Amino acid sequence: MLRDIRKNRIFNRRAFLLGAAQSGLAGVLVLRLSYLQLWKHEEYLVRSDSNRIKPLIDPAPRGVVFDRYGTPLTKNDNNFRLLLYVNKKRNPDELIGRLAQILSLTPKEKELFSSKIKNSQRKSIISLLDNLGFDDLMRIESNSHLLPGISIESGGIRRYLYPAETAHFLGYVSLPSEKEISKDDDQALFLHPEFRIGKFGLEKTFDEVLRGKYGVKYVEVNVHEIPLRTLSVKPSSEGSRLNLTIDLRLQRFVTERIKNVVASVVVMNVKTGEILSCASSPTFNPNNFVEGVSKDYWKELNEDPRKPLSNKPISALYPPGSTFKLMVALAALENGFNPATRFHCNGSYHLGKRAFRCWREGGHGTLDLLGGIMNSCNVYFFNTAHRIGYEKFTEMARRFGYGEKTDISLYGAKSGLVPSNEWKQKLLNQPWVGGDTLNTAIGQGMVLATPVQMALVTARIANGGIPIKPYLVRNHNIYKQFDELRSEPLVKESHLKLIQEGMRRVVNEPGGTAYGKRIPVKGFEMAGKTGTSQIISKREKEMSRAEAEANANHAIFVGFAPAHDPHYAISVVVEHGKSGSMAAAPIAKDVMMEAQGI
Repeated sequence: MLRDIRKNRIFNRRAFLLGAAQSGLAGVLVLRLSYLQLWKHEEYLVRSDSNRIKPLIDPAPRGVVFDRYGTPLTKNDNNFRLLLYVNKKRNPDELIGRLAQILSLTPKEKELFSSKIKNSQRKSIISLLDNLGFDDLMRIESNSHLLPGISIESGGIRRYLYPAETAHFLGYVSLPSEKEISKDDDQALFLHPEFRIGKFGLEKTFDEVLRGKYGVKYVEVNVHEIPLRTLSVKPSSEGSRLNLTIDLRLQRFVTERIKNVVASVVVMNVKTGEILSCASSPTFNPNNFVEGVSKDYWKELNEDPRKPLSNKPISALYPPGSTFKLMVALAALENGFNPATRFHCNGSYHLGKRAFRCWREGGHGTLDLLGGIMNSCNVYFFNTAHRIGYEKFTEMARRFGYGEKTDISLYGAKSGLVPSNEWKQKLLNQPWVGGDTLNTAIGQGMVLATPVQMALVTARIANGGIPIKPYLVRNHNIYKQFDELRSEPLVKESHLKLIQEGMRRVVNEPGGTAYGKRIPVKGFEMAGKTGTSQIISKREKEMSRAEAEANANHAIFVGFAPAHDPHYAISVVVEHGKSGSMAAAPIAKDVMMEAQGI
């Protein structure tokens, strides 16, 4: 019995110690829980919410672009996107394999999905499809249990309503490259799958103001960080609108008119500098770039010898041909040349042992200044240029806008070239010679200009020498288009009247180089000047047929209308059109009739 009592005491002692230990541990646990619940409640509530609630950037809708009459040229469509939330533990190839079965993807589409994942290493969310159709949406939803990390979310996408007509000046938006992401401060926005950046045209120039101000939405997510529901939203602010000077009706007409040739057309208001039409052919579809351009389409555009991606009005350079003779005439008049002075043309002009030929082999006979312009006689302008010297007419050309980059808010504009002795010495280490003077006087040789420059020079001739500057965007609160214009004209009004009369005769008098392309409606007549831009000096009869076609001269026409009270100036360049009067002037006639509402 004594032994039993001793055993009970030991057992009770041990039970007490064990109970005390358990009570102590329970007390510590209670104290810890109390500490976490009472003193650390706020901190852990925030941590819990940060795991459950995620802030997501919500890109703003881009500002809409309108033509001069308020017709929208762009819009922001609602769409559904197929998003992949990246998880390094997940096998992307397996996931794409499942998607391929569910959506019946082609091998190219599977390759595109894989490349998007591979090339988006810094992104936590990748857009696999930016414009998910309703049938595909249903297939994804019904198989969502097989697609971990896949989510369907609504968003917005940029659309161009008149792609062929507006591609070159509007440009397009597309996904930012890794280089663009790295150098931007707001990387979270740039990494968003819905975000697009302006890559070309006005979309690039005005990218920041068109973007607007992004918003933030707070969403509840699951363990895979895929959004389940939106809890609250800080709304975004739509980007600023752009109001353009473009007349969409005229732009559509011009685009249709030149769609079968490689050409550019620029139509400008001679009083204000507003560009009413700026067309480049062939064109392309900017909508194909918004969701990421396909390799096939990119290859097609880049391998096309007609260069559809080139914005020809601002970046293509051509010798201006006989249209440049107007600068020689103005410089001669300013330096005391008598317009009644007559020179005889027998088909060639001799300088030293070399003969410089007129375009008409038999010659034009004896002409005064107006006759020289009307007939575009090379010999007349050889004589005039030799008499006044190249410095005079090249200075006049620069004064009117040749050789100066024309800023119409588009990247890629080229300045062209008005050559000089200094330029030639620096580039070729050769002095200026008399032959350079003669070639430059008729717009050949080393002188180069863009179609926009040709239209601008023509507008300044038509408006009495007022140095207007061309522009595409009307709302100047976003972008200052031009400085205050000088009040004094570029040359005397009487000199310009003579040039205007010569250009009127080119189109409206029998024998004028564009007489067959006149506008036969009284009060709406067009004045102008034809030009031929020589590609190579070799004569056509000395070349094979294929060589002749590939190296045919460019056709140029510049003009204004109505001839008695100019409102519109135009430049037309048709590549390899051979003759300004045959290829470019008919286009100018049709466009000017449309512009004047005939």
